Amino acid sequence: MAPFLAVGALFVVTRTVLLLFTVREREFVLPSVTNDVREIYSRWYDVLSTGSFPDHDVMWQYPPAAALVILAPGLLPFSYSTSFYWISFAVDVLTFVVLLVAARRRLVESGAAPAPAEATTERWAWARTQPWAAWVWTLGVALGGPIAYGRYDLIVTGVAVCALVLLVRADARPELDLTGARRRLWGGGGLLAFGAMLKIWPVLLLLCVGPGRRWREAWGAAVVTGTLILFGFWAGMPHALSFLNAQGGRGVEVESIAALPFHVASHHGWDGYVALNYGSMEYLGPHVNLAAKLCLIASALAFGWLVFWRLTARTWHDATTADAALVGVLLFVVTSRVISPQYMVWMVGLGAVCALHFGPRGGSVMRLPVVLVLIATALSCVEYPYWFDELLNAERGAVLLVTVRNVLLLGAAVIGASRLWRSTRAPAGAQGLAGGLRVLVAQAGSRSRSQEMSAP
Repeated sequence: MAPFLAVGALFVVTRTVLLLFTVREREFVLPSVTNDVREIYSRWYDVLSTGSFPDHDVMWQYPPAAALVILAPGLLPFSYSTSFYWISFAVDVLTFVVLLVAARRRLVESGAAPAPAEATTERWAWARTQPWAAWVWTLGVALGGPIAYGRYDLIVTGVAVCALVLLVRADARPELDLTGARRRLWGGGGLLAFGAMLKIWPVLLLLCVGPGRRWREAWGAAVVTGTLILFGFWAGMPHALSFLNAQGGRGVEVESIAALPFHVASHHGWDGYVALNYGSMEYLGPHVNLAAKLCLIASALAFGWLVFWRLTARTWHDATTADAALVGVLLFVVTSRVISPQYMVWMVGLGAVCALHFGPRGGSVMRLPVVLVLIATALSCVEYPYWFDELLNAERGAVLLVTVRNVLLLGAAVIGASRLWRSTRAPAGAQGLAGGLRVLVAQAGSRSRSQEMSAP
């Protein structure tokens, strides 16, 4: 019980700080990270309230269900920005509770709670009883800073986390509860489709669903849900599909990996510049289009690798769906033309679901990638907003900071992909035998230590 109380206390403290830095932002002498809510989202709210999408605004680049998030603050009796922050906080709390309950269930089902004698002698007893998923979410969102409540990415991530928890739960011995597993698969698939209608990236998670019936059930639910949402918005609101051609002229955002050559070139006579483009600060000028195309090619290759892995995976364990989800999104982010600081919450949320299978006997292979993501999240909070002006001027310290952050993300993607590949190469029987041997060895060690303590 103590670990759950500790993570709950940390959640309360950190979220109180985040609320103060957003709801009471003007009372603190800090750079603002909530301009999007106060200036852009509120402007979209005015247009969406008339029953039409803001298709003439180049900053509107989102699927139609994003309108629900933008319109939701109008249901609360506060100012638009304050209502938005409270909605973000509510989704944050809901996500935390879902992860905490899932962690508790996981610990009970795996028998991770040690006996009294074992708790004092086993080296890793403390790790076995930790709700790692709740810890990762609590720390990750806090390390990202107030921008977590100043963009709607946390809301999308909350939907994706709930969907992924259902899908991971369906992977855990589904033969014992076929009806329950089917409900979870349909629920998870439907939530992923809804998440993809809020912001595209959750659709990647559908590639990570387990094989056979699990894949058919989840994809069936996703197709039905996505079709209904798209048709509803298409029939009810003009320009619902305008997002499909909204990013054709994007440059290279200053925080992306592809921006590094231009940071350097700007000090050596390169005839380019930084400008506000499609809602973000991007490099424009000679060779930028080439870099942007290379990013698209890299994203296509990463997607191809993910599909190839999915088609050739030989075995599937409880943590594979969550592990693959984190790897897929990491690959998408590091190859993207844009790496905005709010993207970090995507990977924090997926890492938290992976952490349901952390601990000495956990099946996840994403421990190191999750740690790298948390460090990168903290660096992103420093880079934006504190060093962002320096980055726009390509000053050495800011460029170095962003480069370190991007190297950490790239390392997490490469390490995660390598580990995911190896973890699904072994035949299922061999993996099961290895897992059984590990459990038997651990149990034998615990019994021997208990006997030593009871010996006179």
